[in-house]
Amino acid sequence: MKYRILFSLVLSILLFISGCTNKESDINLKEKSDEVVYYGKGEEWLATFSIFKVKNSLFDSIYIQNIGGNREAKIGPIEYQLVGGERFKFESQYPQELQGVRSFHTSSEANADVVTIKPTTDEVFKLTIKYNGKIETLTLSSITH
Repeated sequence: MKYRILFSLVLSILLFISGCTNKESDINLKEKSDEVVYYGKGEEWLATFSIFKVKNSLFDSIYIQNIGGNREAKIGPIEYQLVGGERFKFESQYPQELQGVRSFHTSSEANADVVTIKPTTDEVFKLTIKYNGKIETLTLSSITH
């Protein structure tokens, strides 16, 4: 529970900070590509995907939240696939159970010298979520774009 509250707080701060940027800092971010947060919303789901480069590490995080219909209905496990162009694909290896308020979160760290992804604010990711025999695809765009 503390982890979810902390994650929500950090995400809120990131959204606030990115909303306060000006065009000059957007240009710097496009060139620098060290910190990018993407967001998308559909009928049943919303998601954020973030990438941060710190020294020689890339930290990425994906958060998927169910926002649909009946709040009491069991959603069941989900499967997801996040694709960015032809060079990036991140997906679940097995069905993932939702936690807390019908959400799922995962993150990882990679060596920035080995991983070739260089996120930009104009990049778009496609997130496909499979659940209860249904599929929804979200387009995730930079929140600073």
